[in-house]
Amino acid sequence: MWEHDAFIDVNGIRCNDVAAVLKTYGVEAARNTIVNEINNVFGRYAISVSSRHLDLLADYMTREGTYLAFNRQGIDSSTSSFMKMSYETTCSFLTKAVLESDREELESPSASLVIGKLSKVGTGSFDVIANMPNA
Repeated sequence: MWEHDAFIDVNGIRCNDVAAVLKTYGVEAARNTIVNEINNVFGRYAISVSSRHLDLLADYMTREGTYLAFNRQGIDSSTSSFMKMSYETTCSFLTKAVLESDREELESPSASLVIGKLSKVGTGSFDVIANMPNA
């Protein structure tokens, strides 16, 4: 098709096969394809989603240089046991973590939520300290 660019808009060619895009154009193009496809699905139902959320989701799915499904098999490669547990099958991830002696550093937002701690992002990323006047 590249040879026929006189009558084919090669910059407008789209593909929804993430694996084919990854193989041909690389991980960034695959990431963009994921964003476009998710956006298209939500758009069909008139659901608007912030592009930042879609970017975050696509970044997570392509974090290893390939693409991973956003399900329990894809999240299994995550380093945080609590993050895995907060997704879907808590008991199986907990059992696996215990049997494999996984160590949890409690740094992910999911880990903070599971133990009832404030996450270290947004307003939880700092403390406000002020001198209080003596009454």
